[in-house]
Amino acid sequence: MSEQIVPRDDSHGVLALVGPHEPGQAHDARVRARCHAALEHRRRQALPAERSAWRRTLEPAIVGSLGAVYLLEVLSRALRLYRF
Repeated sequence: MSEQIVPRDDSHGVLALVGPHEPGQAHDARVRARCHAALEHRRRQALPAERSAWRRTLEPAIVGSLGAVYLLEVLSRALRLYRF
């Protein structure tokens, strides 16, 4: 084993004199207000936007018709592939 000289560290005694950090009431109020604002912002984003009446009826019809066209095209190609 090698002998290494370790310098003496006196900072431990000095650190014992330092007390814990206690944030003040103003800091607590600011943090609480920021948290409430962030939670409110997240809650507003989570709510779905109200869609108009034409969009509630037209959108599913368009998506359904596109799905049906796709399905018919897949079936058509499968039938042509197997020559039915």
